[in-house]
Amino acid sequence: MHQATSRRLVLVLVAITAAAAALPLGVVPFRDWLVQRERTAELRVEVEVVEAVNRDYETRIDALGTDEEIERRAREDYGLIRSDEEAYAISPSPQTSREIPGVWPFGD
Repeated sequence: MHQATSRRLVLVLVAITAAAAALPLGVVPFRDWLVQRERTAELRVEVEVVEAVNRDYETRIDALGTDEEIERRAREDYGLIRSDEEAYAISPSPQTSREIPGVWPFGD
């Protein structure tokens, strides 16, 4: 009987030791999985932002393929005109500094 009890005790100790050794092997991968899951969520948000920017670029590229957009950009960005048009440049009036008198209603 004594031998059966000691054999059970050894089996229990071996099982406890195996469980204690396996516990860190299961905790580390689980922790890594949680970190990877969080990083995946962050990257998905980043991908959505990049895709939205890409859609905007595609819309602008498609617009640049039209004659109307090319003409608008040529007029606004480069000041180009058609051959039957005349361009006039109007300069803003110069800013002159004026002294305001220090009497009512202009001052104290």
